[in-house]
Amino acid sequence: MAEKEVNLDGGEDGAPKKGGMGKLIVLLLVAVLLIGGAAGAAWFFLAGDGNDEQVETGPPERFYTSLEPMTVNIEAPGRIRYLRAELSLVTHDADVTAALERHMPAIRNDVLGILGEQRYEDLNTRSGKETLAEELKEAIREILSSRDAPNAVEAVLFNELVMQ
Repeated sequence: MAEKEVNLDGGEDGAPKKGGMGKLIVLLLVAVLLIGGAAGAAWFFLAGDGNDEQVETGPPERFYTSLEPMTVNIEAPGRIRYLRAELSLVTHDADVTAALERHMPAIRNDVLGILGEQRYEDLNTRSGKETLAEELKEAIREILSSRDAPNAVEAVLFNELVMQ
């Protein structure tokens, strides 16, 4: 009996099959398309249209009101000394800015009184200036409160503070 050779690599004439490599490429393309489609669908459904997201807001807007420069005599040993101050008031509320403008004569009057009570030695230190700024802020808040105006003054800033 004659034995018949079986060629597993090719067809009847021994040539390799051409369809194996083509099928592999087609399967890889289908897999890539499916993965890409799934990723696109996930992005579309999970991301939404963007209207759901909350917009991050920055710090609240600040409003500044400047007072005209003021000059007062201050207590100092030896000779008469002068204090010249230019202030800015900070708030986050536009209504407070309007109230500051409306009541500026009363504010300037009280600020001049507080500045006139200062001593040279106290204002020569950083803590003395910070204490003065806090005292001025509280006095301005009191003035606004006594006139039923919004009083949310956040800070008093020194634009100029000169002692001579």
